[in-house]
Amino acid sequence: MKNKKKVIYKKIKRLKSARKKHNTFSTTKSHNKTLTLSPVQDKRTKKEQATQSSIHKPVMENLNTIDKYISDLNSSNNEINKEIVFAISLKSKRASRNWQRVQNNLAKTLRTIFNNTDQHYRIIIAGHKKPTIPELKHSRVTWLKVKFPPPLNSKGYSRDKLLKRNVIGSHLRRIGYTGYFMPVDADDWIHHRFVEYIRKCPKTDAFVFNSGFMVNVSNQEVWQRNRFYIGCGTSQLFYFTNREFPISSKRKDVLKTNFKIVGRRHGSVKTHLSKINKKYTMVNTPLLTWVLAHGDNNTMIKKKKDNTVSAKDYNAQGEELSSDFYKYFKITKK
Repeated sequence: MKNKKKVIYKKIKRLKSARKKHNTFSTTKSHNKTLTLSPVQDKRTKKEQATQSSIHKPVMENLNTIDKYISDLNSSNNEINKEIVFAISLKSKRASRNWQRVQNNLAKTLRTIFNNTDQHYRIIIAGHKKPTIPELKHSRVTWLKVKFPPPLNSKGYSRDKLLKRNVIGSHLRRIGYTGYFMPVDADDWIHHRFVEYIRKCPKTDAFVFNSGFMVNVSNQEVWQRNRFYIGCGTSQLFYFTNREFPISSKRKDVLKTNFKIVGRRHGSVKTHLSKINKKYTMVNTPLLTWVLAHGDNNTMIKKKKDNTVSAKDYNAQGEELSSDFYKYFKITKK
């Protein structure tokens, strides 16, 4: 009887020991993952907190400072190897409230890029119906007509944008492109020294814009927003080798490549970059403008925001949108 008890006791002891080892391994594995990510996240958080103070500076004061800052930047050694593709998914005429307004907004977006001090870029637009605006005749613009049907309602807007982005990605694979890829919404504005700034910076796997401007064109207000990438899709730029672009726009081909990251939620971009072992640089220099309240914003059509959106919603200092702002975001023709 005693021998049986000893055997049972030993079995229980071995079982407890095995469980303890398993739990220790699992915990260690989890901790390793946390330890790998925490230092990066802590650094980012401090930088993001540091940016808060600049939010309270006047917009034009910030823009003047930025201009001097870019002028003083030294060019990186590998500058000539970097070009930027601005990728625009244009909504269809059927999905638009006002097609003429959509075309006009696109024209302004394109002009802010055309007016850049550094011309090492190209623009690729994917859409259903080609706009009739003269900006599409520019030598740096490529139009790609898509064949799939447009969305029936606002629920399909995000998928439509993603499918068009995949078409652009597969096009870049076919033409042998390697370089920076930046998704741009067809109504947002780019600073006139944006390309110059990126090409002066050391090469990185991605830039994530933590700071940017928001404009309500309905009430003519502008303000600076922290954690810009959380809200605006025009807020990240990726470096891809040609093999990282998909061989076709089909979902199965996209998922085989790192290009799949451009289809993830932009608010979670840092997490997705870490998952594919990509390094990123947080940018606290506001060089992008998220334009709202023009009547055809997908964000507003989906009722995520309305025409009353203002600086006070972001605990920021709002200012009147004046002509001085357009010295830096050049929406007019040359």
